[in-house]
Amino acid sequence: MIMCIPLAGGIRAHEAGADGMIYGDEYCVEIPGGFDPEFASPAELSRQFEDAVRITHFHSSPDHSFIQDLSHAAVGRSVCYRIDADCMIEINDSLLRAPVAIRNEVSDLLSMQFVSTVKRSEFLGESKNVHDLGPAIIVSAVPRTELTYRVPRINETIRHVMVHTTLSNLMQRMGESSRDFPTWLREILDGEFDQPRQRVLFLEDIHRDLTWSCFHLPVSGPLLGHWMSAKFHELLCIGLQILKNNQAYINHHPVNPVHPQGEKIRRAGTILNREYANPPTLPTLARHLGISETQLKSGFKSLNGATVLQYCINKRIDAARLLLNENKHSISEIADIVGYQDHSAFSRAFRRLSGCTPREWRQSRGL
Repeated sequence: MIMCIPLAGGIRAHEAGADGMIYGDEYCVEIPGGFDPEFASPAELSRQFEDAVRITHFHSSPDHSFIQDLSHAAVGRSVCYRIDADCMIEINDSLLRAPVAIRNEVSDLLSMQFVSTVKRSEFLGESKNVHDLGPAIIVSAVPRTELTYRVPRINETIRHVMVHTTLSNLMQRMGESSRDFPTWLREILDGEFDQPRQRVLFLEDIHRDLTWSCFHLPVSGPLLGHWMSAKFHELLCIGLQILKNNQAYINHHPVNPVHPQGEKIRRAGTILNREYANPPTLPTLARHLGISETQLKSGFKSLNGATVLQYCINKRIDAARLLLNENKHSISEIADIVGYQDHSAFSRAFRRLSGCTPREWRQSRGL
């Protein structure tokens, strides 16, 4: 994951060298041995960029044609396309073999970074646990001019797609209302907060392949510009809808202050939706999420109205009903598929939740 470090004080490009730098062009410089950008002062960081090299051009030609002159510098491959003055899509696929810092100037920015996987070590800053927390969107809102220094880790693959637009574009051209978004973003849109903010929103597994086509472009030539524009708007709309869904969920399922780990507990439901047939144990799931077993049990029931075990059983039986309706598997095979080694236990659970046995379910539907 790329770490973004907004610099305090709204430093302008001309104060730090390389006049005219705007978000859209990235400049990189090799980091000297022993120099840690995360703990450096703004002045120390700025001095590093006196001889910075521009490695990515985010601008396009006046007719908005696709950028053909792509950079293949040490940071890897970066494909960028400016849809219009307020909209841009960025596709990065890089393997860093040397430490670099990347600086750009941003203003009135809303960006959404789509990643297919987030390691728990990245999300929580721990190196011991590398469990996959699944796909996610990293949403950043920068309401004023800021310089950001992105300091990628070396020998790690950077693979993500980002869509960038402006906060004013979101409100004016797209006609969005701030009240539909989470408080942290609404305060920025309404002008009540002027500092950069960033949030990680975890997605369902169905979104894991959302950006696959960006790394395997299905079109070329003149069609590429149209495809990039369509992909930009698809990702932006999905990201905005997920933000709205997140706020709607919070409105209808307020997190009890006794359980402040609401986002992690909601993530537990996403994991169980995927792994209900062979769910992790409670201690394993709690450790995976970085919360205590007690927090998981009480918070999960508060948010979902069921214990973790009950939730998994409900998911198993829901899946079993669908498989029974397809009529492609025997009842014993379905029991195995949804996670029951004891077929009689499967029948009992099915009857308890459905009011009939699996066989009676099929017969009632003429299957």
